[in-house]
Amino acid sequence: MNNPLISVVMPVYNHDWYIKKSMDSLIAQSYQNWELVIIDDGSTDNTAKVIKSYKDPRIRYNYQENQGVKHLADTINKGVRMTKGELITMLPSDDIWPPDRFEKQIPLFEDPNVVLCFGSVLLIDEEDNLVGIGTAPPKKTNLDNKPIGSILHELLLHNFMIQTGVLIRKTTLEKIGLYIQPPGLLAEDYPTHLALALEGEFRYLDLVLGYYRLHGTQMTKIHYLKMVQTDLDYVMKFFKQLSPEMKEKSGWTEDTLLKARLKLLNHAYFQEGRSKLLRKDWQEARANFITALIKGGFSVKLKAVGGIIFSYLHNDMEKIAKIIGKGKLLKNKKQIPFAGPKVN
Repeated sequence: MNNPLISVVMPVYNHDWYIKKSMDSLIAQSYQNWELVIIDDGSTDNTAKVIKSYKDPRIRYNYQENQGVKHLADTINKGVRMTKGELITMLPSDDIWPPDRFEKQIPLFEDPNVVLCFGSVLLIDEEDNLVGIGTAPPKKTNLDNKPIGSILHELLLHNFMIQTGVLIRKTTLEKIGLYIQPPGLLAEDYPTHLALALEGEFRYLDLVLGYYRLHGTQMTKIHYLKMVQTDLDYVMKFFKQLSPEMKEKSGWTEDTLLKARLKLLNHAYFQEGRSKLLRKDWQEARANFITALIKGGFSVKLKAVGGIIFSYLHNDMEKIAKIIGKGKLLKNKKQIPFAGPKVN
């Protein structure tokens, strides 16, 4: 690839508090041949005003009536169809990129077999404090997806590719029909990554390629349990439709995959309870812990008992999670060095 155009699509809804930082981190990229297509899904705050303050000709703003998260892929694909680049990525309107993200990823697409590149992502809070590590790729996974489909062994269990660090070859994305969001699913990235795993090789960079922001209105916080539940249904349907050869490459049978996914779901009840404790929703937290206690394995049952106790004590579990090294919502914060121009 010789100086390819990178197309960036940003769906946004009421993110005037974060969007300037996101856009500035794009503008600060060391690689400058990009375009940004913004689809505003009916924002009612000052989002449009912030966006229109930019006079960069590479930025295009489009407004639509609110469609909501159940139609997120439609919103994103509307933007994709307006793009002209060879490579495409999503910039969530509350996330931030380091300045060398594009510079590091582009060379990997010189291999025509590569259809997707992703990297590590760190978690930040509302004030850009570093609070944890995003989902890490399992150590023994064939992250290059060679032979094609081999990455499915882990990808059918975990979507360890966080959207803010993913870059995709646009022709391959078009081949699978753009971003995929079957009815009932609240996110489009996981089905899309699974479909791309059947089309070509991947590349993983063990570098920080994005900062994923955690905040109270985030879909993955509000709908976490539902996302795990609906992902289970989708994954099983996806697996059943695979060819016998691809099923064999994945290393799963229908029974073993279902058992593994149910184990994840049972743990999700505990995680949902933990999140409810943070919101001081003691009764709802207790209900989730009880479900985890009934359905979970031995380790989940132990944690669920602790959760039930904490729900009666009206306290969260973060201090004890930190002590045992299992906390991802921890309160020890470290300010990240913001990569882009100074943000007021």
